[in-house]
Amino acid sequence: MAQQTNHLYFPPPGRGLDPQAVRHAAQVGLDLELIARLDRFADDRRDERKTADQRWALWRHGYLVHVTGDFDAAVDVASQRKTWHALIVGAALQQGKIPSLDQKLNVWQPELSGPHAEATWRDVLTQSAGFDYPHGEHPAYEPGEMWTYSDWNLVHLCHALARVYGKEGFYDDYADVAAEAYFDAIGMRGWGTDVVFDRSSRMDDGVRFVLSLEHMGRLGLLALARGTWNGEELIPRAFVESLETKQTYGMQVNYDGPYDGKIGLDPDEFPEAPYGYLTWVNTDGDLFPGADRAWAMATGAGGMRVLWNQDLGVVYAAIGLKMPFGQPGVPTLVEDGIAGPNPLAST
Repeated sequence: MAQQTNHLYFPPPGRGLDPQAVRHAAQVGLDLELIARLDRFADDRRDERKTADQRWALWRHGYLVHVTGDFDAAVDVASQRKTWHALIVGAALQQGKIPSLDQKLNVWQPELSGPHAEATWRDVLTQSAGFDYPHGEHPAYEPGEMWTYSDWNLVHLCHALARVYGKEGFYDDYADVAAEAYFDAIGMRGWGTDVVFDRSSRMDDGVRFVLSLEHMGRLGLLALARGTWNGEELIPRAFVESLETKQTYGMQVNYDGPYDGKIGLDPDEFPEAPYGYLTWVNTDGDLFPGADRAWAMATGAGGMRVLWNQDLGVVYAAIGLKMPFGQPGVPTLVEDGIAGPNPLAST
């Protein structure tokens, strides 16, 4: 049975609209014109690189407000997976499977050597482990020194997490890892995993998640609820708060990394990556200029987006949506469409 805890509605296990508590925009304190504005924005920003099936959904305080397109069709969400892998690290902390983020990854991956053997969970979560280096003119950076978007980072993270949960590596039924960590606990049904050879990085790049809008909404709501679902703490609150706030102060950046690390950001515009734990964040107001700084985003190629804002109680999920960094977008539209508090939230 669904519950309402900490002002949030948590849908019961299952897929489809039936498990969701569906409300009209005005019932949850949103402007009636917001949905039309978001639909126009989505139409204008269609991303057809991976799918022409552009669709989106919006929740406020866990109540489903709108769906455009298929709610249940699941797709490979590409790098959006990074945030959900990061939350598995948080679940491992909560379950006592790892002692802290300062534990070195080579406890679980003894094959790591040299400076790579010094990388901790925290270094991997902030994409500063240095696994891509030395490369070209770049030396072998110490962990925590250079931020680089990297498939090698995810390969090592997935192998280590698989071993934390008793597997040989990420090829060994990694779905069991996600299920045990927190996917089962939040009622995820009908999702999948995949391992894909990435032509850019020339490797199997770790575990992909195959998710629908329904799944994305649950995952976003878990982050919105600070890692607690129906009163059960699945992930430490402090971990979620760190995940969605900038963790890269003082780090150098390379936006042209060798292993699928060419992400097209301008170092003059972003001298430090706007990044938390495998999640893009607006802490400094540079990811979404002019928008509230509590916005965080899990994103992947092909327009795979989940945005949430804990202060506003909003989760937005989309498939096939272009949304360049450093520009106003969904956050600004949503903020402009908030007409008041959600009257359905408990006080």
